[in-house]
This record gives sequence, C-alpha cells and structure tokens, in this order.
Amino acid sequence: MGLILFLLALGVLATVMLTLAFYMCWYYDRRSFPEQAKLPGEQPLRLLPTIVGILKEAASLTVLVFSYPLRLIHDASPARSRHHGEAPVILVHGYGGNSANFLLMQWRLKWRGWSNVYSVSYTPPHINARKLAQQVTDHVERILESTGAEKANLVCHSMGGPLTRYALKNLGLAGKIDRVVTLGSPHYGSRIAGLFPPLGAAAQLRYRSPFIEELAEGGDCPGGARYFSIFSNMDNFVLPVSTAVLDGAEANIHVPYLGHCALLYSNRVMDQVEHCLLAPRQDG
Repeated sequence: MGLILFLLALGVLATVMLTLAFYMCWYYDRRSFPEQAKLPGEQPLRLLPTIVGILKEAASLTVLVFSYPLRLIHDASPARSRHHGEAPVILVHGYGGNSANFLLMQWRLKWRGWSNVYSVSYTPPHINARKLAQQVTDHVERILESTGAEKANLVCHSMGGPLTRYALKNLGLAGKIDRVVTLGSPHYGSRIAGLFPPLGAAAQLRYRSPFIEELAEGGDCPGGARYFSIFSNMDNFVLPVSTAVLDGAEANIHVPYLGHCALLYSNRVMDQVEHCLLAPRQDG
C-alpha cells in the first residue's frame, strides 16, 4: 500500500511540475509575441482567476493521466446505436490521448439526452498526421454505418481539430459531417509542438508548418460542415493562443481561464459544446 501511495504521489507531482513548465512557456510566448497572443474581446488577465486556472489545469492533467488506462475498457465496448438514424456525436481526442479523455464529456452528453455518443482512439501519435486523419475517417464511417445516420457531429480536442479538417478536405468525409466543434485546437499550429521529437504529427503541428499551410489552402473550413471553435486565453498547449481562432468558423467562442486539459472537464465548455450542437443554421 505504501508503494502504491508513493507512486500516486509521484505521479501527481509530475503532472503539477509539467503543468508549471508549460505555463512558463505560455508566459514567455505572451511576453515575446503579444500581438499573436491577443484574442477577440479579451480582457486583461486577473491574478486570482489565473492562479485558480493553473490549479484547475494541474488537476485536469492529473485526471487525464490516471484515467488513460481506461481506454482498454472503453475501446472494447461495441459501437451500437441507441436511436437508429439519429446523428451521432463522435469525440476525437488530441495528441497522445485516447478515447478515455472524453469519458466525462461522453457521460454528460448522454445524461443530457444525446443518445448516440462515441469516443474514438487513433494511434500512435508519432506517425504522419495524414495517416491519423485516415483513422479518424475510418471511425466516422464505421459509426455512421452502425447508426444508420446520414451525417455525424464531431467534437474534437486539440490535434483532433486539424485532423478532422484534413479528413473533410482530403479523405472523403465531405458531406458526411454536419458540425465540427473544436476545443483548444491549434488550427494554425502551436509552438509547443517544437518541444516534442520532430516526428510525424508533432512536426506537422508546429506553428505555420507546411502541413498547416497546406491544410488552409482553399479555405479553413472544408467539407461543407459547420465549424465552431472553443478556446481559452490560458491554453498552455496552444501557442500562440490566437491559433485556436478559426477563420471562417460560424462561431469562435472564448471560455477564459481554462488550461488545455481543463477544457475537457469544464461545465462552461460543456454548455458551449451543447449550444454549438443545437445552434440553428444561420440565414444567408
């Protein structure tokens, strides 16, 4: 028992230190590139909410790490339709994550009345982003076949956003997706990706990389889907934070004082996700 408690404490300490390290990068980026760090309508940061936001992010990263093995159970669950023909909500995780990242949001959506909610995994993160996007495509097509629905709605965290956009643009998902809701997605890349080994998706997700520039050619919102981007001024993985603002999206929604992982567990974000999924189509 003592060893288990020691390992748990060590894990918590590691996630706290990692959170602080990434917030040092976040602070440096804001000071070095103030124009790129600006968000539409953002108010100056206040000290107490900023500290609380950092604590929430550390707690969220800890939950994310310790829930990681639950993928073994979650991915083994069969994809079945509760309401045949109803458009499914498919949850797409970010770099290095898996389907367990969305366990809480998946439960919340089902509790709020969304019947066909699925969380998917794609691996491994170090391979080419185009291959990961193909995995996303395969998951979507399999779930559409299972549910009998014509279109799906996607909620994408972090790298899941650019992968979904690539799949809509190049891999045959055009016309099969109604809405894409992204959470803290680096639509124009992130400088944080430069801290990871320069392999596959990590290199391709660097700020303004060739892959990112290619993805933006012909429009940032491909495939005929409706796009919504939810982001935060305290996202410590998306640098500069303005890279989460998606040009051409139907709505860019700022939920302040939340870190990158905290977006997955926030009630405020959950409310905005449901609002996006229910938003009537704008005229014109």
